[in-house]
Parts: sequence; C-alpha cells; structure tokens
Amino acid sequence: MSERTWRMIPTSRPLSALYLLAGVLLLVSAVSQLRDGMAVLPLFSGLAALALVAGAVVGLARPGPRAGTR
Repeated sequence: MSERTWRMIPTSRPLSALYLLAGVLLLVSAVSQLRDGMAVLPLFSGLAALALVAGAVVGLARPGPRAGTR
C-alpha cells in the first residue's frame, strides 16, 4: 500500500498563487474580526492564514514542479 503524506507546499506556481490569494483574504478577514473584539477563532484563522501565505511563498520561490519529488 502506498504511503500518503500531507504536503504543505503547493506543487505548481498557479496553485501557489491561489494559496497566496486565499491566505491574504483569510488574513484580512481575521484582522478585521480582531479589530471588533478579541476572540479565539479569528486568532486561529489568522495563524492559519500566515501558515498558508508562508507555504505559498515557498512554493513560488522554489523553481520547477514538485509533484514527483520526495
């Protein structure tokens, strides 16, 4: 049976750009919710957004396709 692993870094540049866009939108939403009042859920979504943006930046910075690498 093949081993399946979770990959944080997107496998292509268009997917990296999509992750970057989603991360920025999620971060903007979390920041606007945190301005209204301190809550735990927007804090977690803000941290998730930062992780998504970081993964997208690494995906855009690393050249070439990464689908077959291990």
